[in-house]
Amino acid sequence: MTNPAQAIRMLITYAVCIPLAIMMGYIMTEVGNRPDYSNLFVVGLVIAVLASPIFIKWHYPLMVFGLGCPMYCFFLKGNPPLAQVVVILCFIIALIERALNSERHFLKASVMTWAMFYTAAMALLTAELTGGIGLKALGGDVGGGKKYLAMFVGIATFFALISRRIPKEKRTLYVVFLFLAGTPAFFSDLFPVLPAPLNYINLLFPPSSVSSAAGDFSFGISRLGAMATTAGCVANFLLARHGLRGIFSGQHPVRFGVFAMAMMLTMVGGFRLTVISYTETVLMLFFMEGLHRTRLLLVFALFGTMALAVLIPFASKLPFTFQRSISFLPLHLDSAAVMDADGSKKWREQIWNDVWPKVPQYLLLGKGYALHADDFSMMGGGAFEGTASGFDHSQEGLAVSMDYHNGLLSTLMPFGLWGMISYLWVALAAIFILYRNYRYGDPEIKTVNALLFVMSLNRFIGYFFLFGSYSDDIGEFAKLAGFSVAFNWGIRSAPSVKAVASQMIRRLPSRPDQPHIQPV
Repeated sequence: MTNPAQAIRMLITYAVCIPLAIMMGYIMTEVGNRPDYSNLFVVGLVIAVLASPIFIKWHYPLMVFGLGCPMYCFFLKGNPPLAQVVVILCFIIALIERALNSERHFLKASVMTWAMFYTAAMALLTAELTGGIGLKALGGDVGGGKKYLAMFVGIATFFALISRRIPKEKRTLYVVFLFLAGTPAFFSDLFPVLPAPLNYINLLFPPSSVSSAAGDFSFGISRLGAMATTAGCVANFLLARHGLRGIFSGQHPVRFGVFAMAMMLTMVGGFRLTVISYTETVLMLFFMEGLHRTRLLLVFALFGTMALAVLIPFASKLPFTFQRSISFLPLHLDSAAVMDADGSKKWREQIWNDVWPKVPQYLLLGKGYALHADDFSMMGGGAFEGTASGFDHSQEGLAVSMDYHNGLLSTLMPFGLWGMISYLWVALAAIFILYRNYRYGDPEIKTVNALLFVMSLNRFIGYFFLFGSYSDDIGEFAKLAGFSVAFNWGIRSAPSVKAVASQMIRRLPSRPDQPHIQPV
């Protein structure tokens, strides 16, 4: 006999699902023929509602995965990155859990928490005094809000990460999520060669500017920055999981081969910064792991000598992107690669020379990130089509949008001295947290803590001497510090005298004629 309550539930399910399926089929047909944001939004909303129980239960690991994943939410207005969407949702869930359950507490990290509060307050006050926060993609008259959004999402990332502890038995899984989630980035460089049925992949992974502008795909000539990102993700995972000692020990030749191949492929993007950054990373880890006191010092010296012996005579025969990546070295390289790299360098120097004299007037109150109609006309280049001799490089599109490729300018121009205080506070607080967790963290996660600490040092050094962006750096330091706090269950400190004495007593050998000494 049929249960009346079960029958009613079945009828309600059919009454909801059948019309929804018909509507989704019609909308998907419309999306295929004529993509429209309203249709895409409905599709995304239905998928989000259906997946909400899964997301609510697994929101924290999904957030860690999203932080490293280069995917974009094409069905939302403005095409935001997946990282921003999952961080905002997880931050809201963390606040709701804290409000409903008094036993839910954010992990304690006061040194970083106050830096985040100061940065948020400083950015909001500057925005209020300089034109507000506008999002041109949402139809507003004022633009520049994406940089504000990136900064505030970076701050929310820190609090979302420290909302709970990462279980010890799942540490490896979270390391995989954080470092290997970025491996699909290479799809962005495959835009020219993907067959028509697979073009929809580039909705999730938009074509990189280099690949879409080039119109073709030529390995070694086209600058495949997204593919270099994929290779970097693999190299970082191996460093976090095994460290240099585990990679170069000789017991795992496959591991060494994969790492060497990944390091080589990071040069297909043609970025000098990538080579410099990974060189710094390897050297720092080499000394931090104490390998300079082992026989691996001889192995590294021999390997480096052999590499130089091969590189010097054959440097000009390397692919174009490889030569561009090492163009800062005193080698005989192809003139096209050297001129391309020098052109980029001179362009940056011209922008810096034109912008630096304007810094003093923005020290007390920065320009903020707001962009008005006049700024957008400048970015279009319509007002600056004169001769090169009368061209003010501070009015170029990237300069107007605060993309100076310089850490100090990207801080002082929009936020003045108050932004510089914010950056130093956030960066030094993050470095402090990462150092303490590296120095006093559990031995079994030493390699992860070491890599996180080195990544923060690279970011800090690059800000002053190589390449820096205030809004991006704030988010990166927040992510590194937040993950380290969750991974280590707080900020680790030096063990007390009592704990050290207890460990020493446990290690004392017990004699057969005497009972074992129990620790106090």
